[in-house]
Amino acid sequence: MEIMIEDLKYEDIEECYEMNKQIFNEEHGLEEVKELYKKLYNNKENYRFLVAKMGRKIVGYTSVIMAYKLFDGNRPLMTLWWVGTHPDYRHQGIASKMFEKIEQIAKENDCELIYFTSENYRTGAHQFYQNMGYDMNKNKAFEKEL
Repeated sequence: MEIMIEDLKYEDIEECYEMNKQIFNEEHGLEEVKELYKKLYNNKENYRFLVAKMGRKIVGYTSVIMAYKLFDGNRPLMTLWWVGTHPDYRHQGIASKMFEKIEQIAKENDCELIYFTSENYRTGAHQFYQNMGYDMNKNKAFEKEL
């Protein structure tokens, strides 16, 4: 079955929300997610919410954020959040298709680089990212929940 990568539609939020709960073991309020989607959806210069579909089923997701650094050139950088594939559909080329689309968007927007983090335990995903040309030894990411 063909894999399609497209922008998340409002009517698909609930299905995508359920899949992301399963992938990431995190849950934020569905109504909060819908409100944030409405707020950010039309700002395609800075935000894209991508889904992978096989037929009508959502099987992958990522958030794409593009931002500028004031003192470091005039090209944006791209940050990814929540890159994931439905557990029942892994190893079918979905993540590869998602990264093709991500890199296409980055090139169209003249992004300097693509940056994302990955949980330490996701060693299989790390190997995939390295096979796609991403370097995980360059930087360390720090976070503080507020």
